[in-house]
Amino acid sequence: MSISPHCIVVLVTQRAIESMLETSGQGFYRDTHPWIVASQLIEHAQLEQSQLPIIFASVSDGQDAAYSHWSIIDKIDLLSLTSNRWESRCEFGALREVNPIWQDIDSVVHKASEVQLQREQLEGIRTLRLPLQETQIHPYAVCETPAFILAETQSSVEG
Repeated sequence: MSISPHCIVVLVTQRAIESMLETSGQGFYRDTHPWIVASQLIEHAQLEQSQLPIIFASVSDGQDAAYSHWSIIDKIDLLSLTSNRWESRCEFGALREVNPIWQDIDSVVHKASEVQLQREQLEGIRTLRLPLQETQIHPYAVCETPAFILAETQSSVEG
């Protein structure tokens, strides 16, 4: 299976990462925000027979946020609890550690708009890529899948 050109980035506490790692390194991430677009992205990826990555950035004791782990999303469930309360549940596979050279938040860029991507494809014009900032992650960010994920998944397929 190929990897989607896009990924989801979320910001969690270091404690949440440690908890996920204690339970076999896979599990669920829950949010009270409806992940409607993320749900559409996973559906599209599955139709294309590709996998949608999720990258976890974490914050610990006064430090800047940094990427710590990533995984592949298995599914996203949206639950409407009441008329204005939601719960999104993201199920993912085993966590993989992010290499320290890729841990800075700005090492990942926002997903370019469909118009920008169309211009790149049809006109050969490379559009501006905007690095992600910590303040843009909540509740999640949609970004281009970074090279470190593409390289790691490619090498695991070949190996």
